[in-house]
Amino acid sequence: MRVSVVIPTFNRGGTLRQTLTGLIVQDYPDYEIIIVDDGSTDGTDDMVMREFPSVRYLRQPNRGPAAARNVGIRMSSGVIVAFTDDDCLPPSDWLTRLVDGYTRYPEVVGVGGYLEAPAEVLKHNILARYERYVTREQYQARDEEVLGGFECPAGGTCNMSYRKSVLTEVGGFDEGFRYAAGEDADLKWRIVRQGYQLLYLPIRMVHLRPYTWQAFRKQQITHGRGAWYFEHKHSRPPGWGRIALRAVKRGMSFIPDMWRMGVALAFVKMMGGWYDCWGQWQEYRSRRGEL
Repeated sequence: MRVSVVIPTFNRGGTLRQTLTGLIVQDYPDYEIIIVDDGSTDGTDDMVMREFPSVRYLRQPNRGPAAARNVGIRMSSGVIVAFTDDDCLPPSDWLTRLVDGYTRYPEVVGVGGYLEAPAEVLKHNILARYERYVTREQYQARDEEVLGGFECPAGGTCNMSYRKSVLTEVGGFDEGFRYAAGEDADLKWRIVRQGYQLLYLPIRMVHLRPYTWQAFRKQQITHGRGAWYFEHKHSRPPGWGRIALRAVKRGMSFIPDMWRMGVALAFVKMMGGWYDCWGQWQEYRSRRGEL
């Protein structure tokens, strides 16, 4: 069963090097690696072609990760298309375990795992611990396999794979998602809505992102922008009033969260919620002409 690994990238040559170093030593025998450069200006092209000549390198003008992944899907030769990001480090048996999921559950169309910071970062960094809290408590990605639909924790394209046939059937990623946020949830939603099942496996992908407040703020704002477009597409997009009400509610949740998860995590959750709302507001303002 041939696997195509598709990675969109934009100006992350340093972490992409680590990602590729982990990918070229996979213990699975039949796979290809496809990099789709979304208009990088940091020398990513030279680095990939010089240091990883076996990797297939494609380039496009900056159009976002959804469009980049669609290019990779179209150019892929695998029966399975696996996705990860340019700031992730896979275990050496990543592809072997994904394919084993398809073998054991031939009815599933997608198999994926979870994302977590390096162990040494988790010990000392509250932002990394909050990311783990969200993964385990909000998305329920724990140590047990889960077979299912919407409730299945698998789906984030940092650590996910799909049968190419189902990706073609639903038309791939929606390129209306301009950022690295929401496009994977939208794809999962459209696939599961067709009645297909997914499989979550406790496969840990190491997240190489910088766990700083600046990076956290940027990530949460981007998440908010993607969430706004997801609502715009599938229900009713929030206007300024609903966004403001959400911000108030997220602030009011601090006290009960403090008792439930501790002061530090509750504070990070509150700030993340406010950054998310700010991202929703930015996207609402930028797209008002489309409503």
